[in-house]
Amino acid sequence: MHKLFRFNFTKQTVIALFAGFMMIALSLLMLPFGSNSTFDTIISFILRDVLMIFGLGVVFVSLYIEKNNDVRQAIGFTNRKIKLSIILNLVFAACLAGIFLKEQIPQNILTLSNLYAAVYILVAGIFEMTFIYGFLRMSFEKAFGIIPAILLTSVFYSFHHAGFQPEFLHLFFVGVMYCSVYYITQNLLIVFPFFWGVGALWDVIVSSEAGEGIKNIQSFIFALIVLTFSILWIVFRKIRRSR
Repeated sequence: MHKLFRFNFTKQTVIALFAGFMMIALSLLMLPFGSNSTFDTIISFILRDVLMIFGLGVVFVSLYIEKNNDVRQAIGFTNRKIKLSIILNLVFAACLAGIFLKEQIPQNILTLSNLYAAVYILVAGIFEMTFIYGFLRMSFEKAFGIIPAILLTSVFYSFHHAGFQPEFLHLFFVGVMYCSVYYITQNLLIVFPFFWGVGALWDVIVSSEAGEGIKNIQSFIFALIVLTFSILWIVFRKIRRSR
């Protein structure tokens, strides 16, 4: 019972809440810059791709882990039940794809514009795994227990889409689903990349109008920039630690 519910409000909880609200604030700041103009595109790139995905998802999380070695495993990507996690990941992904395809078979899905969107979504998924389902979930679990952690993480997951995909109730339940599945093996490899990927790609590219804004070469380039800088950052931190 202590694992399901507890109250242990600490400095880490304050940091997590502050970082979570910063994520939502960055998303809300995107609202006035939703046009296709060059200026709005640059501002959105800075807010979402540079500050949110790279800043919070890569730089912040990696620095936090370095300073708190005890949280490295708790973030979620571990060797714990790794084979079972990957197998279940594939099974859940296949089942989810089957449900989607039973309801609707999309036309002209294999297009270059959809490829651009898919690459961007998958790169953004790294942020969701490390910061939301990793850092925030871990921090809330330590403070409040597993059940409140699932609910709180799902709320933050939902509202982090406020500036570009405001489908709050739907995304809340999506967050609950992925958070709950994580606890089967307590390894994020049960969720990412396949199970999460099927849901995210379908939601954004097929079911949501939000996908129209990233079906372009700019989004593809932005994704490659973020991915490149993320790899360079990780390599830089590893070299620095080794000295």
